[in-house]
Amino acid sequence: MEEKQTSKEETKELTKLKEEKNKYLTDWQKARAELINYKKDEENRLRGVIKFANERLIKELIAVLDSFDLAMQSLENSDDETAKEKYLKGIYLIRNQLEDLMKKEGLEEIKVEKGKIPDLACEEIISEIETSEFLPGSVIEIFQRGYIFNGKVIRPVRVAVAKIKN
Repeated sequence: MEEKQTSKEETKELTKLKEEKNKYLTDWQKARAELINYKKDEENRLRGVIKFANERLIKELIAVLDSFDLAMQSLENSDDETAKEKYLKGIYLIRNQLEDLMKKEGLEEIKVEKGKIPDLACEEIISEIETSEFLPGSVIEIFQRGYIFNGKVIRPVRVAVAKIKN
């Protein structure tokens, strides 16, 4: 009789130990899965940080591009043709090099067409101008270029839109 009782106790103990082992195994598997997911999330977060780490620098370089544009506009309005041509070639070359470098880093200019309705996700309306040449609400002038950096608008295009002439 004592043998049966010990055997039952041993069976109970063995069953209890198997349940405990299964619980620990399940908990370990869950913890391992959570760790793997955490590592993936951290990798994605780090990729995002790296992707936009140069955003401040890129924004400052955009101001340099703007200065080039202003210099080119003032030279285009100059009267001395030989000096104008020489300086303009140099400025265009430097601007193109700077633009190519920024493109490699993920910067894209937002293209806007006059006469089209502005996309408010990437264009900022700063003025309305009365005119009968364009449909009301359509872009008629571009004041400042806009840029997208790695898929994110970092500076919207600043535009004027048409307003019905009274």
